[in-house]
Amino acid sequence: MKKIAFIVAYFTTTAMQSALAAPNLQITEIWAGGLPGAEATSDWFELTNFGDMPATGLDGTLYYDDDSFDATKDDALFGVDTIAPGESVIYLVSWEDTFTGGVGDAIAAFTSMWGAPAGNLTGVQIGYVDGGSGLGGGGDTAVIFTGNTASSPPVDYAAYSVNPQVESFVSLPDGTWVDNTFAQDGVWSAYQGNFNATDDVLSTPPIGSPGAVGVPEPAGIALAATGLLLLAIRRV
Repeated sequence: MKKIAFIVAYFTTTAMQSALAAPNLQITEIWAGGLPGAEATSDWFELTNFGDMPATGLDGTLYYDDDSFDATKDDALFGVDTIAPGESVIYLVSWEDTFTGGVGDAIAAFTSMWGAPAGNLTGVQIGYVDGGSGLGGGGDTAVIFTGNTASSPPVDYAAYSVNPQVESFVSLPDGTWVDNTFAQDGVWSAYQGNFNATDDVLSTPPIGSPGAVGVPEPAGIALAATGLLLLAIRRV
């Protein structure tokens, strides 16, 4: 009987895991410039998968808009096809405005600024918005859609309502977005970025945590399923 109960419980909990598991994409960081003079990098935002399954087939099928919540005015996201559970990726916005050499130059500038300390961006995927408006001063919103028709619902959005600073806007570690929360050096994986001779001259360097939310692989469903399995066996 115990063997039969184990088999039944195992397949029941496995089916529950499959039914409940899904990707969960949330915007977890926004860099909206904030540098005086010529911008040192494109605007960018971070997208994190808090779900239990990879988000796949994203290249050219996810869309971005700022503020309008109108999917017919959004622009496609390219350069990232899969976001694993717990992974954070970066999308560069309005790179065409600054980097006439193409998206490669924009990615190089981003890496130059945010690659310190050494290896900080190792393994971080960097995509880009094909067109699209930059994130403005005094308040703006980043909105993600899964399509570009009037019926396409937003996947997630994040807004700020004050002027950007040298710090990025960040979510809480669990993905909760709190308006106007700035990154702090040494808090929630945030660190000081780089400047070089061609960048803006500031009294303090930029602060952000691109690709470094540090979300553990979701284990809630697996733990719950294991608990149900053990409970079923004990009761036989």
